[in-house]
Amino acid sequence: MTSVHIDPAAKDPRTTRFTNSFTRRFVRQCSWNRAHWIGVIALGGLLWLTAYYYRYAAFLPELGDRPVPDGFTWLPMMAILWPAGLALTNLILGSIRSGSLSFPLVSALMGPLGFGWAHLRMVGYVEYRRWSDWLSLMRAHGGELLVQTLYGSAVLLLAYAAVAFACYAIGRYGLRRLFLAPPPTSASGRMLAWARRDAVRFGCWLTLAVTYGLILAFALIRGEWVMVGALTINFAVPPILLVACGAYATRDAAMPAGRRRARRSADVRLDWLRSLFFPAIGALIGAVAVFVLSAPYQDECPINGVCTPIGGGWFIDWTALVDMVPQFLVLYLAAGYIGYIAMLSARLIVRALRNFRNRTASIGKERS
Repeated sequence: MTSVHIDPAAKDPRTTRFTNSFTRRFVRQCSWNRAHWIGVIALGGLLWLTAYYYRYAAFLPELGDRPVPDGFTWLPMMAILWPAGLALTNLILGSIRSGSLSFPLVSALMGPLGFGWAHLRMVGYVEYRRWSDWLSLMRAHGGELLVQTLYGSAVLLLAYAAVAFACYAIGRYGLRRLFLAPPPTSASGRMLAWARRDAVRFGCWLTLAVTYGLILAFALIRGEWVMVGALTINFAVPPILLVACGAYATRDAAMPAGRRRARRSADVRLDWLRSLFFPAIGALIGAVAVFVLSAPYQDECPINGVCTPIGGGWFIDWTALVDMVPQFLVLYLAAGYIGYIAMLSARLIVRALRNFRNRTASIGKERS
């Protein structure tokens, strides 16, 4: 038998160029960078909040005498809250230059993996057992639970992949062309110029707008989403204010010397007050969101409440302004100013140390 040897150097150069070009383009389209990590962390927090805490907010049927549920447990959050977050992050990552196809692929996998594991570990989101009891249940009925989980995860993967890649395509081929190089005199051009002039300020305000927008949506939808809103105002808003106000203190306008360099104006005090009042404004908006979420009641006024009927069997209980709003206002003010003052103090200390080192070095040079 005669063997045939093909010399690699004798390959068609056009095929080699096509292969190399395809490989480089694929690697470029599926890169991974800091923007992808930020998106994954944000989606991971949303997934943890929805998959784990939803069982406290939803009215799920008990298992009764059954050891496992009859099928995969479908929840409203799988079709409303998580797809909304998935769509928003893919729109953002698709509209910026550092976005790539690796993010919609990874983000589409996060939902099925998280919800599938929650169904498997929480036994249909109804019962969270100790590891020993859960392992015993898996030995007895693990096959049935696993089939339910695989079926539900496969359906969710198809739906979430469509949402992720569609929104990424909209961001890449629609929003990117609209916002990356728009005409300077257009509305999008002016808005982009404002955002680029102070990207940290824009990011902080956008974070607060998204957070309080979700709370307002929960308040309008009502039902079991009110409990999700209650969890948000208790456990999500304080750390978000802490981080957002800390990030706001990293702006050049927050530093005394930076203010003079960033804006050549005689009214430096007004600029300082604008930076200083950001945590207070964020806390006040949060207090209003707490009132909007907690004040409305349906069918009847609570005991010892001071209510105003607004039609349709709904009432507004004004005692929330005394019972709940002040407590959350103090909490939000503390979280916001702790983050702001901590970051500003760290920057002032670093600047003082740098000035001292430079002064010492200059004195040493003069003596030498």
